[in-house]
Amino acid sequence: MSWLKSRTEPSFVAPFIKRLTTADRSKSIVLPGEPEGLLHIVYRFDNEQLLELANRTVHAAALSALFETPDAYRFYFAIYVRDIGWCTLVYRAAIDPFRRLIVYPSILRSVRKAWEHVFDTTRLSASS
Repeated sequence: MSWLKSRTEPSFVAPFIKRLTTADRSKSIVLPGEPEGLLHIVYRFDNEQLLELANRTVHAAALSALFETPDAYRFYFAIYVRDIGWCTLVYRAAIDPFRRLIVYPSILRSVRKAWEHVFDTTRLSASS
Protein backbone atom coordinates (compact mmCIF):
# COMPACT_ATOMS: atom_id res chain seq x y z
CA MET A 1 0.00 0.00 0.00
CA SER A 2 1.57 3.25 -1.14
CA TRP A 3 0.08 5.32 1.70
CA LEU A 4 2.16 3.32 4.19
CA LYS A 5 5.40 4.80 2.82
CA SER A 6 7.34 7.48 4.63
CA ARG A 7 5.77 10.95 4.66
CA THR A 8 8.80 12.25 2.77
CA GLU A 9 8.11 9.89 -0.11
CA PRO A 10 7.22 11.96 -3.21
CA SER A 11 4.17 9.79 -3.92
CA PHE A 12 2.35 11.55 -1.08
CA VAL A 13 2.23 14.84 -2.94
CA ALA A 14 1.35 13.22 -6.26
CA PRO A 15 -2.46 13.36 -5.93
CA PHE A 16 -2.55 17.17 -5.95
CA ILE A 17 0.56 17.76 -8.03
CA LYS A 18 -0.85 15.60 -10.81
CA ARG A 19 -3.78 18.00 -11.03
CA LEU A 20 -1.55 21.00 -11.79
CA THR A 21 -1.59 22.23 -15.35
CA THR A 22 1.64 22.96 -17.16
CA ALA A 23 0.85 26.68 -16.79
CA ASP A 24 0.37 26.30 -13.02
CA ARG A 25 3.65 24.40 -12.70
CA SER A 26 5.52 27.12 -14.54
CA LYS A 27 3.79 29.88 -12.52
CA SER A 28 4.70 28.29 -9.16
CA ILE A 29 7.44 30.24 -7.38
CA VAL A 30 8.66 27.06 -5.63
CA LEU A 31 9.16 23.68 -7.24
CA PRO A 32 6.06 21.55 -6.54
CA GLY A 33 6.84 18.76 -4.07
CA GLU A 34 9.44 20.71 -2.08
CA PRO A 35 9.16 20.14 1.68
CA GLU A 36 7.91 22.96 3.91
CA GLY A 37 8.30 21.69 7.45
CA LEU A 38 6.04 18.66 7.81
CA LEU A 39 4.14 19.58 4.65
CA HIS A 40 4.94 19.56 0.94
CA ILE A 41 4.35 22.47 -1.40
CA VAL A 42 1.86 21.70 -4.14
CA TYR A 43 2.17 25.23 -5.56
CA ARG A 44 3.07 28.73 -4.44
CA PHE A 45 1.94 31.71 -6.49
CA ASP A 46 2.41 35.39 -5.66
CA ASN A 47 -0.79 35.52 -3.59
CA GLU A 48 -1.75 31.89 -2.98
CA GLN A 49 -0.25 28.60 -1.84
CA LEU A 50 -1.36 25.03 -1.33
CA LEU A 51 0.50 22.72 1.05
CA GLU A 52 -0.16 19.02 1.54
CA LEU A 53 0.35 16.45 4.28
CA ALA A 54 -0.16 12.74 3.79
CA ASN A 55 0.60 10.00 6.28
CA ARG A 56 -0.98 6.80 7.58
CA THR A 57 -3.63 8.74 9.46
CA VAL A 58 -4.66 11.64 7.25
CA HIS A 59 -4.36 13.25 3.84
CA ALA A 60 -4.77 17.01 4.25
CA ALA A 61 -4.19 20.23 2.37
CA ALA A 62 -3.79 23.78 3.67
CA LEU A 63 -4.73 26.62 1.35
CA SER A 64 -3.92 30.26 2.01
CA ALA A 65 -4.60 33.17 -0.30
CA LEU A 66 -4.37 36.94 -0.07
CA PHE A 67 -6.38 39.21 -2.36
CA GLU A 68 -6.56 42.98 -2.56
CA THR A 69 -10.00 44.59 -2.40
CA PRO A 70 -10.70 48.26 -3.20
CA ASP A 71 -10.15 49.34 0.42
CA ALA A 72 -8.26 46.49 2.13
CA TYR A 73 -6.86 43.00 1.79
CA ARG A 74 -8.75 39.76 2.33
CA PHE A 75 -6.96 36.67 3.65
CA TYR A 76 -8.39 33.21 3.05
CA PHE A 77 -7.24 30.15 4.97
CA ALA A 78 -8.68 26.65 4.72
CA ILE A 79 -7.77 23.14 5.77
CA TYR A 80 -9.12 20.26 3.71
CA VAL A 81 -9.00 16.69 5.03
CA ARG A 82 -9.59 13.50 3.07
CA ASP A 83 -10.42 10.39 5.06
CA ILE A 84 -7.98 7.53 4.56
CA GLY A 85 -9.89 5.07 6.72
CA TRP A 86 -11.67 4.66 10.02
CA CYS A 87 -8.61 5.87 11.91
CA THR A 88 -8.92 9.31 10.26
CA LEU A 89 -12.30 9.86 11.90
CA VAL A 90 -10.97 8.86 15.32
CA TYR A 91 -7.84 11.00 14.83
CA ARG A 92 -9.85 14.06 13.78
CA ALA A 93 -12.22 13.70 16.74
CA ALA A 94 -9.28 13.41 19.14
CA ILE A 95 -7.42 16.47 17.87
CA ASP A 96 -10.46 18.70 17.24
CA PRO A 97 -10.23 20.69 20.51
CA PHE A 98 -6.45 21.02 20.14
CA ARG A 99 -6.63 22.36 16.58
CA ARG A 100 -9.51 24.77 17.31
CA LEU A 101 -8.06 26.15 20.55
CA ILE A 102 -4.30 26.04 19.85
CA VAL A 103 -3.26 25.29 16.27
CA TYR A 104 -5.54 27.55 14.20
CA PRO A 105 -5.31 30.57 16.53
CA SER A 106 -1.52 30.17 16.55
CA ILE A 107 -1.38 30.10 12.75
CA LEU A 108 -3.57 33.19 12.49
CA ARG A 109 -1.50 35.04 15.14
CA SER A 110 1.68 34.31 13.19
CA VAL A 111 0.05 35.59 9.99
CA ARG A 112 -1.06 38.76 11.78
CA LYS A 113 2.39 39.27 13.32
CA ALA A 114 4.07 38.85 9.92
CA TRP A 115 1.54 41.23 8.34
CA GLU A 116 2.14 43.87 11.01
CA HIS A 117 5.90 43.47 10.65
CA VAL A 118 5.83 43.90 6.88
CA PHE A 119 3.28 46.71 6.75
CA ASP A 120 4.02 48.34 10.14
CA THR A 121 0.33 48.90 10.87
CA THR A 122 1.06 50.90 14.04
CA ARG A 123 2.94 53.50 11.99
CA LEU A 124 0.22 53.60 9.34
CA SER A 125 -2.61 54.10 11.85
CA ALA A 126 -0.65 56.81 13.71
CA SER A 127 -0.14 58.82 10.52
CA SER A 128 -3.87 58.82 9.64
